[in-house]
Amino acid sequence: MQSRKVLLFDVGGVLVDWDGTNGLVELTDGRLDHEQARRFWMEFEPLKPFEKGYADGAGFAQAAVAELELDMTSDAFLAVYDRWMRGPFPGAFDLIERIHPHYRRAVLSNSNPIHWRRLIDDYGLAGPFETLFVSHEIGQRKPEPEAYRTVFERMAQPAEEFIFFDDNPECIEAAQQMGGKAIQVRGLPQLEAALTELNVLLPQKG
Repeated sequence: MQSRKVLLFDVGGVLVDWDGTNGLVELTDGRLDHEQARRFWMEFEPLKPFEKGYADGAGFAQAAVAELELDMTSDAFLAVYDRWMRGPFPGAFDLIERIHPHYRRAVLSNSNPIHWRRLIDDYGLAGPFETLFVSHEIGQRKPEPEAYRTVFERMAQPAEEFIFFDDNPECIEAAQQMGGKAIQVRGLPQLEAALTELNVLLPQKG
C-alpha cells in the first residue's frame, strides 16, 4: 500500500486563538515580556502534569499564582486561563477541509481537559481531522520525542511522511530531529501560505 503523507497540526496559535502569551504579559503588568510569557507555557514544570493528564488544574494554578506573584486566587487564575482560549480562527476548519483528500490530516497538541472539552464539544474541532493526539490523553507533551513517536506509531507512518505545523520553535526543532518536516506558522494567514506553497489545497469554491 502506497504511503500517504500526513499533515500534522498544532492547535493553539495555529488553528485556534489562544491568547495566553499576550494575556500573561498583561496579567503580570509587563513583568514578563512576550518571549518570557511564551517560554513560561513551554517550560513551567507544574503545568506539565496537568497537560499530561496526571493532575487537575488546581496544583498548576496555585503554583502559577505563586511563581508569577499574582494578587489573585488560584480559582480566579483558572477562570482567566480558561478565557484565553477563544476558539478557532474564523475559516480555520474550512481551510483544513480544502486539503486534497490524498493527504491524511491529524492534530498533535499540548492541551488540558478544560480547554480540550470546549474545543471538541463547543467548536467541533474533531470534524475535519482523521485523528487527534492531545497531550493529556496520550500522556506525552511536545517537544518531548515520545509525543511525536506516539503519533508516528499509531498512524503507522514513518517520520519522513509527516509535515508538522506549529508556532513554537522548540516543537518545530523536535519534529525535525525526529525525522519529519516541520514548518513554523503563527495564525491562519501563515498556515494558508504554507499549505499553498506545498500545493496541497484544492481551489476555493465559488
